[in-house]
Amino acid sequence: MSPMGKVKKKEKHLIQFFKVNFLPIILFLTLLLLMLLSYPLILLDKFSLFTFIGDSNVSLLTEEEAIRAFEAKFNKRTKEKLQFSKAEASSSSQIFTIDLATSSAQIDYTKVYDTFKAQHPDSFLEKIQKQLLNIFSPTRIYPNIKLALDKQLEEISTVINQPYQNAEITFDETPTADATNSARIQIKPGVDGSSLDKEALKNNLVKFLQTNIKIQQLPLKIIQPKITNDEAEKAKTALENVIKEPIKLTFEEKVWILDAKQLLTLLDLETSNNSLLSKTQTNTYLKKIASEIDQKVQEGLFEFNDQTKRVSAFRPSAEGQELDIEKTYPLLLSAIDNNSSKTIALPVNIVQPKVKTADVNNLGIKELLGRGISNFAGSIPNRIYNVNLTAAKINGTLIPPGEIFSFNQTVGDISGATGFKQAYVIKEGRTVLDDGGGVCQDSTTLFRAVLNAGLPVVKRVAHAYRVGYYEQGFPPGLDATVFYPSVDFQFKNDTEHYILIQAYAYGSTLFVDLYGAPDNRIVNLTTPVVTNITPAPPDLRQDDPTLPRGVVKQVDFAARGADVSFTRTVTRNGEIIAKEVWKSFYKPWQAVYLVGTGG
Repeated sequence: MSPMGKVKKKEKHLIQFFKVNFLPIILFLTLLLLMLLSYPLILLDKFSLFTFIGDSNVSLLTEEEAIRAFEAKFNKRTKEKLQFSKAEASSSSQIFTIDLATSSAQIDYTKVYDTFKAQHPDSFLEKIQKQLLNIFSPTRIYPNIKLALDKQLEEISTVINQPYQNAEITFDETPTADATNSARIQIKPGVDGSSLDKEALKNNLVKFLQTNIKIQQLPLKIIQPKITNDEAEKAKTALENVIKEPIKLTFEEKVWILDAKQLLTLLDLETSNNSLLSKTQTNTYLKKIASEIDQKVQEGLFEFNDQTKRVSAFRPSAEGQELDIEKTYPLLLSAIDNNSSKTIALPVNIVQPKVKTADVNNLGIKELLGRGISNFAGSIPNRIYNVNLTAAKINGTLIPPGEIFSFNQTVGDISGATGFKQAYVIKEGRTVLDDGGGVCQDSTTLFRAVLNAGLPVVKRVAHAYRVGYYEQGFPPGLDATVFYPSVDFQFKNDTEHYILIQAYAYGSTLFVDLYGAPDNRIVNLTTPVVTNITPAPPDLRQDDPTLPRGVVKQVDFAARGADVSFTRTVTRNGEIIAKEVWKSFYKPWQAVYLVGTGG
């Protein structure tokens, strides 16, 4: 047959096929289209095919029906008592039971609602697409389940939890038979610990309630020791190296030996910082060495001679020295690791005084800037002693340009331990005997010197009531109280040169002089104005059984209350550089008498 004949024969067969099958094909396509169009209508309020909540098939079920189907299985499972073993199931493994009936299991259906909403979008075409895709990619929903199992899990934990055991290093100094090794380092290996993985067990229980899948082996966490065998071996090597050759720390003619026994106390094998040495323990050890090396810098104390117009030292300044502990620590580490010599020259820093004695007359101190005066006649001997002691502590102090002088920092702790005696002070609303009574005489006098010098005051607190010592020859309102360490008097050196403090007493008069370089400041202080004068409250008498009957002792003294204010104006070259009003508010104070009632 010719090729043309063959083609005609094929066409004839095709035409015959379509004549026979046309109607069935059209019907099939029409039916398929109707099914596609009706499928979303069928699933209008139902889950798509191949949708599961846990192990429950909820295809073509409404939300309510799906939830009931899942809850039927869930409620049945919550009545079970599940058994677990610590190891793989065997006759020797211990069995633990968890009663789900007491777990107060609660289901959160948020994921169910969200899935249903996602399967029913507003767009018809999108709805068809999602529901058809679900046939090929089934949807599985695992609702969140909350369980109250803390008590049961804690009871299991107390039985199966095993603490870890750190690797241990022992240092045996018992001589051996041949006396060839006087110290032996041994290691007791560490052992892993374990604990119940409560979260993993809860997840397994939730999985059971969702899917009926049981995992009967208790999940455990392995807890490694803080000191592992590897770390102990590393420490053992370091100790053995130090036994062979101890580490020598040297400074000048002094030598400190760090042997294996001492090194053992400095080791830190728990911190994962790749360092054998405990920073804290090593610093403590080095501080003991530093106490033999360190020397405090001695700041000079100076005085100004009005005749020669020069400053001389009555206590020269001197350099200090201190061990650099931060630099020593890595040197020790290197020596222990055999990365450097076992002999370490300790790094010691030289500390220079703020002002060297030879430089004191290059500081620009030329003349008196301001003087403060106060009188302390009538003070008891201890108070006079404290006034003079405080004057000695601030006398000769140099204040660099731009620095703030703190009375408390300069004088330091005011107590019997630092040489002060007991005299009357204002404390907790009473005038009582206490260490350092009279120190405020010095802070008050310094305040007056600062006012007269035109220097800025940073902190000043007036006394609670008017004190007679500060009004001997002076009006009220010119006092400044201090109470270490909380209440301070401070002023700033805002000049371009150093300021020198000189404090001294003649008879019952205290002087504080401030020397420096004048810059044409002129100070004007107005006379203090006293207002709102209030009388002292009536005397108070209190029985005191510690005093003999009939003895009367005054422990507080009457003082009138008042408000006091004055103005200070500081000018330089005709320009006002400071104008301030100083106010003090003094409470009326009551005299207090103790009346003896003792035998």
